[in-house]
Amino acid sequence: METSLGINDMQLLLHNLMSADNTVRIQSELNFKHFMEFDPNSFSSLLIQIALNNSNQLNIRQSSLLHLKMIVPFYWSPAFDKFIGPNTINQDVKSLLRDSLLTLVADSDSKIRSSAAYAIVQIAAVDYPDEWPSLLNHLYNTTIDINSSMFAVVGSLLVLQEIFDDVVTDEQLFEGGIAIQVLNTCETLLVNDNYTIDVKVETLRLLKILCQSFDNVDFEIANRGAFCDTVIPQVYELLLKNCTSLSQQNSINNQLVVWDFKHEIYSILNTLINSFANILGNYIQDSFNVVLQDIKNQESIVVGVKSKDYNDINFLKSIFIDVDHFLSTQREGRDLSQFLSFTILKEFSFLQTLIELENVNDVNKISQILDPILNISTLSMNKVEAYNDDFNEFVTDESGLNVEIMFRDGPRDLLSEMNAKDNLIFINLLIEKFYNCKDSSNGTYLQLEAITFLLGCCFDNDDSIVGEPTFDLEKFLKSSFMIIQDVLRDDNVFYLLVSRLILMVPKFLFKYSSAYDNNFSVECFNQICSSIQKLGDHESLQYVKASVLMSLQYFNYFIRAKEFNKDIQIQLIEIVYKLSENSDADTNLMLLEVLTIVISMDNQNLVNDSNTLKLILTIGFNGESNFALNNSMFECIDDLLKNIEQSKYNKLMHFVLPYLLEKVSNHSETYSSSTDLSLQVLATFLKNKGEDLSLSKELFDSSFSIISNFINTTIDDELIQSSSETLVELIKTSTDLCGQYIDTKSGENGIQILLKTVSNLLSPNMSDRAIVKLGDLISLLLNNFHQHIDQYLNDILKSLTIRLVHAKEVPTIENMVLIFNNLAISQPQATLSFLKSFQIDEQPAIVKILPIWFQAYEVMRGYNSIFSNVRAFIEIFSTNDEFLSQLMVDGNPLPHQVAEGVIITRSMAKKMPIQFEKIPANAKIIRLLLDELKNEMTSSEQIPGLQNHSDQHHENHDHNHHNEEEDDDGEGWEDLDDIDEGNFEQLKSYVDEGGEEKRGSDRSTDDMKTLLIEFFKQCTTKNISNFQEIYQLYLSDVQKRLLSEYLVFTN
Repeated sequence: METSLGINDMQLLLHNLMSADNTVRIQSELNFKHFMEFDPNSFSSLLIQIALNNSNQLNIRQSSLLHLKMIVPFYWSPAFDKFIGPNTINQDVKSLLRDSLLTLVADSDSKIRSSAAYAIVQIAAVDYPDEWPSLLNHLYNTTIDINSSMFAVVGSLLVLQEIFDDVVTDEQLFEGGIAIQVLNTCETLLVNDNYTIDVKVETLRLLKILCQSFDNVDFEIANRGAFCDTVIPQVYELLLKNCTSLSQQNSINNQLVVWDFKHEIYSILNTLINSFANILGNYIQDSFNVVLQDIKNQESIVVGVKSKDYNDINFLKSIFIDVDHFLSTQREGRDLSQFLSFTILKEFSFLQTLIELENVNDVNKISQILDPILNISTLSMNKVEAYNDDFNEFVTDESGLNVEIMFRDGPRDLLSEMNAKDNLIFINLLIEKFYNCKDSSNGTYLQLEAITFLLGCCFDNDDSIVGEPTFDLEKFLKSSFMIIQDVLRDDNVFYLLVSRLILMVPKFLFKYSSAYDNNFSVECFNQICSSIQKLGDHESLQYVKASVLMSLQYFNYFIRAKEFNKDIQIQLIEIVYKLSENSDADTNLMLLEVLTIVISMDNQNLVNDSNTLKLILTIGFNGESNFALNNSMFECIDDLLKNIEQSKYNKLMHFVLPYLLEKVSNHSETYSSSTDLSLQVLATFLKNKGEDLSLSKELFDSSFSIISNFINTTIDDELIQSSSETLVELIKTSTDLCGQYIDTKSGENGIQILLKTVSNLLSPNMSDRAIVKLGDLISLLLNNFHQHIDQYLNDILKSLTIRLVHAKEVPTIENMVLIFNNLAISQPQATLSFLKSFQIDEQPAIVKILPIWFQAYEVMRGYNSIFSNVRAFIEIFSTNDEFLSQLMVDGNPLPHQVAEGVIITRSMAKKMPIQFEKIPANAKIIRLLLDELKNEMTSSEQIPGLQNHSDQHHENHDHNHHNEEEDDDGEGWEDLDDIDEGNFEQLKSYVDEGGEEKRGSDRSTDDMKTLLIEFFKQCTTKNISNFQEIYQLYLSDVQKRLLSEYLVFTN
C-alpha cells in the first residue's frame, strides 16, 4: 500500500468514506486508518487544506473537519485520554492547524463554523493557556473589530461560548480577569448599532454562560461576592435597555432573529432575577412593563401563526421575512413552531418570576395581562382537527407528556403557580369573560374553551384561597353542566369545549372543597358519566370519553376510590376497553392508571370472570418495554387480587398461567421484552397470593417445570434475573409442593432442581446483573430445605463467598450480603469461623468479605434489610473474636494531602484517589451502629409522637451516613456538661445508675432503636469486646457526646 497521499487522493478518500456502497466504504475506512497512523502530520495538513478551500464541495469540507476532530485526540498530546502516539503532531503542523481553524470559524457556512469551533475548543482544553496564550485575545479582538465580517464575529463568539463551558476555570474567570474582558466585549457588541441582531444573539449566548457561572459562584472566596454585587446590576440594566429598545419597535416582530434575541435575553434576565433578586429589586417594575409589552406585541403574530399549519415553511414565510436567512445561519436544525412556542414560554417564565417577587394585586394590570394570555391560549383549528382525528394526541397534551411545547404552556404555568391574591383576581376576570362569551352572539366555542382552560389552570393553583369567592359558585357549576349535558351537537369545537369543562369541574370542586362535600362531588362525576352515555360509540368523539377518564383521576386527588358510586364501574371499564382498541403509549399509561382507581372502587365485583384481567394484560403488553406502563399494570394486578377468595384466585390463575407460560416456553435465546414482562407479571401474581390462599399442585407443577427449565437454559442476563425472581416467589408460595415435585423426564425432585439452579447461577460465567436474586434463592434453600442440603451447604457458601468478593453491582452485593446476615444472626461464631477457614486470592475469606459487608451496609436501603444487618453486626461484635480487633479496614476518608501552595481545582479533586484512615473491624462495627442509632433517634424526633416506627417509615428507611463532626453544631449539650469528653468510666456509672440491664435475649425486639440502645448499654457496662478501648481510641468527641446523650437520657 502507498505510504503518502496527495490532495486529490485525500478528496477521493473522503468521498468514498461517504459512499453508499458498503464495500467501498469499508475499504476506505481501512485506507484512512493506514494513512493516518503512518503519518499523522501530513494527513492532518491535507485535511485542513481541503477544509480551507472554498472551491471544494461543502460536504467534502465538512467531512475533512469531522475527521480532523477525530484525529486530534489520537496524536495531539498525551494529555488526551485517547492519545495513542507514540509521537505527537509536530509544532509546525500544530501552528498551521490552530491558525487555519481560527480562519474557518469565520466561514459563511454555519456547519463549517461549528465544526471548526469544536476542534478549537478540543485543542484549547490541553493547549490553553501555555501553548496557545493568544487564543482569547484573538477572539476578543475579532469580535469587536469593525472590519470583521459578521461570520467572523459570530464564529468567534461561538468559540468563546464553548471555551467558557469546557476550558476556563473559575480562577481564570474571576481572578484571571476573563469575566471583565468578556463583559466588556459583550457590552461593546450589544450597544453598537452597527452589529446585526445575529451577532447580538450570539453575544447573548456567550453572556448567558457567564451569568450561569455567577449563579454558581463561591462567595466564600474573597472579592467574588463584591464583584457580582457590582457587575450583575450593570449587566441586568444593559439587557433591560436592549429589551426595551426592541419592544418599542413592534414592526420588527416579523423577523425570526428578533424572536431568537428575545428568547436568549429573557433566559438571562430570568436567571439573574431568580438568583439575585436581593440586588435587582429596583428593576422589577420596569422588567414587568417590558415583558408585558413584548407579549402584547407578539400576540398578533402568534394568532397569525396558529391560523394555519405553522409547520408549513411557505406559510411561515408569509408571516416572517427572514425564514431562509434564519434557517441558514443555525448551527443545528430548528423546528420553527417549537422555537416560537419556546420563546413565548421563556417570556411567561420571566413574567411568572417577576410576579412571584412582587405581586401585582391590581385588577387593571391583570386585565392587561389577561387579554394577550387568552389569545395566545386559544387553540388553532388544526389542533382541534388533530384531536378529532386522533384522541391520543389530546391525552398526550392533557397529561403533560408531550415533549413539544405549545403556546398555551406559558400561560398554564403562570396561572398554576400564581400567588393567591393575583390568582383570585384572575379567576374573577375569567368568570366574567366566561359568562360574556357564553351569552354573547360574538363568542365562539374556541374562545370559551380557552377561558375554561385558563380557569382550570387557576383552579389547579394550590395557593390558599385568600377570601370568599366573589362569584356565585352554584351558578357557575350549573352553567358548566348545562353545556356538558347538551352533548348531542354536530360540532367538533363544541365537543372539545365539553371535554375541557369535564376536566375543569373536579379542579373547581377541589379548589372550593370547603363549599362542597365529597358526596356532592361524587354526584357531579355521576352526572358527567350519565351525559357521556348519550354519545354512544361515535368514533370521532373518543377524546371526550378520554376526558371522562382523566377527570376521574382529578376527582381521585380528593375522593377515595371506594367513595365513588359502584354503579359506574362497568361503564368506566367499557370506556377503557373501547379506547384501548386504538390507544398509543401515553394513552395506555393513562388507561391503566384509571383502571387502578376503577378496580379499587370494588375489586370483588371484577374477579368473577377474567375480563378485567384480560383488559389489563392487553393494555400492558402493548408496551412491553415501557417501564412506567409495566409498573401501572403491576399496580392494577395488585389491586385486583387484593383480599379475594381462593376460588376466584384459582380461576384467575387458571386463565393467566397458560397465557404467560406460553410466552415463556416459546422464548428464544436472545432477550425478549414479552418474555421478560410475562415473568414479571407471574411474579406479581404470586406475590399477591394471600396468606390464606394456596396454589394447587397442578398450577405449581406446570409453573415450576417451565420456570426452572427456563432459568437453567436461557443465556440473557435480564431474563435470568426476572425468572430467578419468579422462581423465588413461586417457592415462597408453595414450599411443600416444591419438596413433593418430581420431574417426569429426569426423575429429579424439586430440591435437586433448585440445587442445580443455584449451582448454575454461581458459575463464574454469570454476570452480576443475572444473579441479583441469587441471595434470595439460597436463603429459601437454607430456611426451608436445610436438612436436605447439608452435604452441599459448605460448597454453596464457599462459592457464594467467592462470587460476593468479585461482584461489582450494588443490588447483587446487597442481596448476597443478606445471606451472611441470616447466618451471623443464627450462628455468629460459626459464620466467622467459616469465613476464616478458606482463602480467596491467598487471603482468608473474612479479610475480603468484611470490608464488602461494611460498604454494602452503608448504602443499603429498606428497613428490614438494614435491621437484619444491624442484628448481624451486633452478634458478630458480641463474639469477642480477637480477629476482629486485628483486621484493619477503611475508616473515615482522609483530606487530600497537597503540597503547600498547590491549588487543587474541583476537576482535579475528583480524579485524586480517596485515602482512608485504618481502624479495626470491631471499631468499624461500632461506628456504623452508632451512626444507625443516630439515624433512628433523628427519625423519631422528626415524627411527632413517634415512639415505635410505623410500617411506612420502615419501608422508606435508608442510610444517610455523614461525618459526625460535620453534622453537629455543638448545641443542645448543656445537660451533659458534667460528663467529661472521653471519660468512659463516668459514662459507665451513669448507665449503671439507669436501672437493671435487660437480658441479651431481648435482642429479638422489633424496634431497632431499642435494640441499639440496649446493645450500647451492655457494651458500656460489660465492656463487651473491649468496647472501652474502642470508645477511647476510635470515637470522636462528637460521637462520644452523642452516645452519652442516647444512653443517659433514653429510657
